[in-house]
Amino acid sequence: EYLNPAGIGRDAAQQRNVDIRTDSIRWLDDRQPAEREFLALMERLRLFINQRLLLGLFDYEAHFSRYAPGDFYRRHVDAFHQHGADSKPRRVLTSVVYLNTEWSAAHGGELLLWDHGGVELMRLQPAAGVAVFFMSDEFPHEVLPARRERLSIAGWFRRRGG
Repeated sequence: EYLNPAGIGRDAAQQRNVDIRTDSIRWLDDRQPAEREFLALMERLRLFINQRLLLGLFDYEAHFSRYAPGDFYRRHVDAFHQHGADSKPRRVLTSVVYLNTEWSAAHGGELLLWDHGGVELMRLQPAAGVAVFFMSDEFPHEVLPARRERLSIAGWFRRRGG
């Protein structure tokens, strides 16, 4: 299916800004068997996380991401804060699953995680089968420019809106 240029922001504030992000995305749904299976797996993981960590996760959303050669995503956090009485972010836990076979450091496209003080905490190559999970509002992160096509599924376990 067709991928759309990715934007930044949420709802009415969403916009395309190629100085910040240049990848393309398509939101997952349950119409395709492989997507349905992936979403069911993440639902089981959501239930497990809630049972063990008591995070109050309500649902999960995810999209395919395609980074063409040269594409990037500047440093950002994934949590959109609500403007209601409860200012907790809806996105709580970020997941990224990589789909890139035969990936090497020469291909670029690494995921960098930072602390809020600007110290690099982790640099991860997007090799097939690698998955990373982190708190959406705790870890600023970025995707360095890829030198070949880079594919992933990015997702977010969320709380109910406030």
